[in-house]
Amino acid sequence: MEGWFVKSATLCLNFFFLLGVVLLCLSQPGWAQSSQSESLDVGPKALTPGTVFQDCETCPRMVVVPKGQFLMGAQRGEIDRSSDEGPAHIVRISVPFAVGVFEVTRAQFAEFVAETGHDTGNTCTTYHGADLKRNAANNWRNPGFRQTDRDPVVCVSWHDAHAYVDWLSRKSGQIYRLLSESEWEYVARAGSTSRFFFGDDLLYAELCNYANSAGWETPFKKRGGRCRDPFTHTAPVGSFVANGFGVHDVHGNVWEMVEDCYWPYYAPKARSSFAVDTSDCAERVVRGGSWSSPLHNLRSANRWSKDPALRAGSTGFRVARTILDLVAMSR
Repeated sequence: MEGWFVKSATLCLNFFFLLGVVLLCLSQPGWAQSSQSESLDVGPKALTPGTVFQDCETCPRMVVVPKGQFLMGAQRGEIDRSSDEGPAHIVRISVPFAVGVFEVTRAQFAEFVAETGHDTGNTCTTYHGADLKRNAANNWRNPGFRQTDRDPVVCVSWHDAHAYVDWLSRKSGQIYRLLSESEWEYVARAGSTSRFFFGDDLLYAELCNYANSAGWETPFKKRGGRCRDPFTHTAPVGSFVANGFGVHDVHGNVWEMVEDCYWPYYAPKARSSFAVDTSDCAERVVRGGSWSSPLHNLRSANRWSKDPALRAGSTGFRVARTILDLVAMSR
């Protein structure tokens, strides 16, 4: 009887010891983070609004944004409004889609170039001191300033971005593309109606807490004198807080190329969720502002244009992905 009691007590002690070990592991931040990472592994899964996923180990991390509608553009009276930001108009996003949580990084673009041998040219327009110059010594590998593999790729053209999404589509078996201009602003606003997703910030005193721009830390004459961010050039993606959709760097870091041709106003055919594209498109839209931009260029409604062949040290891109199951369900 005594032997049975000792054996039972030993088993009970072992059980509670193992239970304690398991509970200790669950309480560790590193263990939890590892578990969350594993939940992002590739493979078929239900893609519903808010879902974060990757189609392959090195593919961009994506988040599904919900359908909805929003007021696109800047209303009359918005401080620093430009004429090409109007007229403000309602746009309806009728089908959820996925968007890159981050801008495409150097590491991701490098994999594309290594696999395809894509010709990325040998010149890039970027700043040298306070002067903007086109330099044959600069390219996406060497934009004229230091970057990490986690920084957004720059010195790429609209055509380079298109080649990347075409390759990514073949690699993943999914439909990757650039965002339309309407989709971009919908994502950037994430339900907000203010100048920035975090508020109006009329004095630009808070912007540097949310975005990488030409704050007081830059050598440019156009720098903003009211705030300072930690980065003189590009910042590793995700260095600033995400917006309400879970998307980082919609304000600043790099200008983001979208699919649309540029018009100096919102023509009727530009007032939908679809990209405006014509065969004689001389300029494409870029949105969001960059590390070298005056602070007002980072507003959600701000628009700019670039030659689709131009490669610049302040311009990169973000990808979108069409979710065919959700498109079919919306019909």
